[in-house]
Amino acid sequence: MTTKNGQLNDGREVYLNGHRVIDMASEPVFSRTLEVIQRYYDLQKENKNHTFFNNGIESSLMFLAPKSVKDLAKKRQIYEEVARESYGMLGRTPDFINAGVAVLGNYADDLGTQGKIDFAFNAKNWANHVKYDDVFVSHAIQNPQLDRQKTLSQLLNEGQEFAGVWIKETREDGVIIRGAKQVNTLAPLADELLIFNLPDLKPEDKKFALAFALPIATSGVKVICRKPTLKSDQSLAEYPLSQAFDEMDAFLLFDDVFVPNDALFVCGDVEQSNAFFEVSGLFNHTAHQDEVRGFIKLEFVTGIAVRLAHQLGLFDFQRVQEKLGELSVNLEMIRSCIIASEVTGKMQNGVFTPNMQTLLAVRAKLTTYYDEALRVIAEFSAGSAVGVPDFRSFSNPDIAKMLKSALTSDLMTAEERMLLLNLAWDITSESFGQRQRVYEFLHGGNPMFIHLQHLRHTDLTQANQMIDKVLDNARNGKK
Repeated sequence: MTTKNGQLNDGREVYLNGHRVIDMASEPVFSRTLEVIQRYYDLQKENKNHTFFNNGIESSLMFLAPKSVKDLAKKRQIYEEVARESYGMLGRTPDFINAGVAVLGNYADDLGTQGKIDFAFNAKNWANHVKYDDVFVSHAIQNPQLDRQKTLSQLLNEGQEFAGVWIKETREDGVIIRGAKQVNTLAPLADELLIFNLPDLKPEDKKFALAFALPIATSGVKVICRKPTLKSDQSLAEYPLSQAFDEMDAFLLFDDVFVPNDALFVCGDVEQSNAFFEVSGLFNHTAHQDEVRGFIKLEFVTGIAVRLAHQLGLFDFQRVQEKLGELSVNLEMIRSCIIASEVTGKMQNGVFTPNMQTLLAVRAKLTTYYDEALRVIAEFSAGSAVGVPDFRSFSNPDIAKMLKSALTSDLMTAEERMLLLNLAWDITSESFGQRQRVYEFLHGGNPMFIHLQHLRHTDLTQANQMIDKVLDNARNGKK
C-alpha cells in the first residue's frame, strides 16, 4: 500500500523532465499528489463507513462485492467522499481499479485456463492480494497511436517494437514482453500495474493478446512522465489547483520484462483479450466509480461559476441566472442518472451490477456539461482573470495600498478577489485546467464510440410496438 513518500523509492524507474528521478519523495509533483491520494487510506481510519469486515479482516468498502441497490449506494457515498478530497480532479485514485477488483473473483472463472496456466486462479489470487494488502493499482490499456490504419502485427513486422505490448519470448515459467502503453494515469505513484487491451485486436494480433499484473518496480518497466503542470516557483495563492497536485500521466515502456505465469490473465488469445475488460467485471463497476467522481468534479466547477456570479456582482442579471440554471440542471441530471444506474441494476455473476446503459449516458453527457461550466466560468471572470496582478504585489509597499483599494469592493476584499479569479483562471486556462478538460473528454473512450455503443444497446422494443400500432391503425383506417 502506497502510504509514505519513502515507499516510492523502491527501485521504480521513473523519468521526469528527461531525467531519471532518484528520490521520488523530494519531487513536489509526486509528494504533493501522494498526500491527496493518501487521504483514501486515511479516511478508512477516520470513518468506519469506509470499511467492512471481509472474512474477519477489516477492508476498504471499495472491495465489497455489492449484492443490492443499497450496497451500490453505500459505495457511491464513499466514492464521493474520496473524490471531494481532490475536488474530483484526481480521476484514477485507488478506488477506481479497486471497484473492479471487488468483483473480479466473481467473474474470474470466465477467463479459463491454457495448458498449465490457470488464468481464473491467477485473477482470484491477485484480487485477494490487492484486497488484503489494499494495493494501489494503476492500469494501462491504450496503445501508442502510430498508424490507426495498420494492425499492431503490421506495425511490429515493420520494426515498430513499441506499437503495443507483445510477447517476445515464451518460457516454461512465463513470458518476456516488450512494448509500450500510453496515457497511464498516476503510474509513477502506484504500487502495481494492471495491463490489458481495449477490445480492438485483430485475429492476427495474437502476440499482443495479453492481460497481466506486476509491481511498478519490476525490472525493465520504465515510466516516462509528461510535462508537469505544477510550477516550482509559484504559490498556491497564484495557482490554487496547479500547485496543490498534478495527476501525472505517463508513457510506459516495457524493455524485455519478465511476467511469470501466475501473473497472467490472458496470453496469446485474441478473443479473450478483446473480452477481458467486460468478462472480468471491471467495466461496469469502475464506470460506476468514475461517473460518481465526474459528478463531484462537475459539482465543483458549477459551484465556482455560481460563486463568481455572486462575488462579481453578476447574479442579479436574468441572463446570468439562466446560464447558472442550465448548469444546475445539468448537475442534477448527472446525479439522477447515477442513482438510476443503481436502482435499475441487476444481479450478474452473484454481484449486483449497475446499469451500464445509464452509466454510458452519463459518460456521454458529462463531458459536454463540464465544458459548458468551464465556458461560463471563463465568461464571468473574463478580463478580470486575465489581468489579475501577481499576488506578491501585496508585499511591495510602493503599490500594495493602492492595489488593495483598486481591487476591493463591498462584495469581497482584494485578496479574496485575486484568489477567486486565480482559481477561475487555473481551471479554465492554465495547463492544469486544460489537461482536466481533455481528460474528461477522452479518458472514457472516444465520445463517438460511446454514443454508438449506447445506441447499439438501447431497447426500443416498446417504441417500435407503438409505432407499428399507429401505422397499422392508419393502414386499416382505425381511429
